[in-house]
Amino acid sequence: MRISRAHAAIELKKLKEAGTVTERIAHIRAGPVKRKVYFLTEMGEAKARNLKDFASRQGIEISPLLDLKKCKAEDLWAQLNPDSRSLMAKAAVFRRPFKRSALPQTTVSLLPEDKDGMAELPESLRASIPVILDKNALREAHSFAADYWLGEGDYVERLHHLLLANRSLEAQMLLSTRGWQMARSTGPELLESLKGMGSVLPRYAKEVRRIQGQAALRNSDVKFGHQVAQEMMLTGDAEEAVDGLELKGRVLLLEGRSQAALDDLIEVKRSKPSPLLDCDIAQCYGLLGRKEEALQLIESIGRRGGIDDPDLLEEVYFRKGQVLASIGRSQEAIANFSKSLGLARPGDKREIYRSMSSCYEKLGMEDKAREYSRKALRR
Repeated sequence: MRISRAHAAIELKKLKEAGTVTERIAHIRAGPVKRKVYFLTEMGEAKARNLKDFASRQGIEISPLLDLKKCKAEDLWAQLNPDSRSLMAKAAVFRRPFKRSALPQTTVSLLPEDKDGMAELPESLRASIPVILDKNALREAHSFAADYWLGEGDYVERLHHLLLANRSLEAQMLLSTRGWQMARSTGPELLESLKGMGSVLPRYAKEVRRIQGQAALRNSDVKFGHQVAQEMMLTGDAEEAVDGLELKGRVLLLEGRSQAALDDLIEVKRSKPSPLLDCDIAQCYGLLGRKEEALQLIESIGRRGGIDDPDLLEEVYFRKGQVLASIGRSQEAIANFSKSLGLARPGDKREIYRSMSSCYEKLGMEDKAREYSRKALRR
């Protein structure tokens, strides 16, 4: 059972020499040409029956062993040798498909892989195998996965595994260098990791809080956003206190408390003006019915000087699109969302697609609305 493809020919040769298997050339159903096919001989069938009877007397269920989806973790674990257990432990902690070649080959094919060489354990085993591992084995598995995702350039997955491998310093260093980009382009997986972070070294704490706030906004997590904003305002750092007030204003905007949000954001603008802040203030004006003020502010963004940072420009276009959509100017909103999409780095673009779909729907362009709605369902 589960003999790897590389070893199948060797095992079949042994079975033919033993007289339990025979081969002949025959048509495979729906196949255009004849191929080699293998059958049990009478001796092979007798041996198979005896083996099945023995397994039944011993209380061993064979069918789950033929299909990983039917396996119980405890039953599978009992059948594995130490090397295979190490392989399965590492495979079980991956949340996403990974390259089968990253793990050692075994004589028994334990991990199913697709035509592209990608492997993924069934969800039931991914949930149950880590539970039966001891702490050291589990940390080792997560550490392996963290290093794998570094090579693949997936920093959200790397962060997840670094934290579970207790490599917290590396996790904090990763956030200090890549965190802002990660928070602006990814979804709830990153937020889950950020909410689970323990104590952070003082040199990284300010940046980590900034990233936590951005991730809370991206995922509309109002409670966590308020929590982070409060922490930022109480640090005693004047600059971070202003950032905390801005975060509070943006969270209030998420809640629909437009006037309270506007008051906080205007206060922030006195000491820290920015194009993104103007977008948020314009959003407040729009929600308060002050559409002319919203439009004037949106149209003024960029006039006072160009925006050189492409990441900032992407965000500005997206926020301008949101404001224009909220005041009923869907065509102009789509133009801004399209510019944002053109500047976006690889990552999660679902929010842009959802916004575009909504605008097309308001314009009565149902085919386009469905097209972008489908895109929004994909990562």
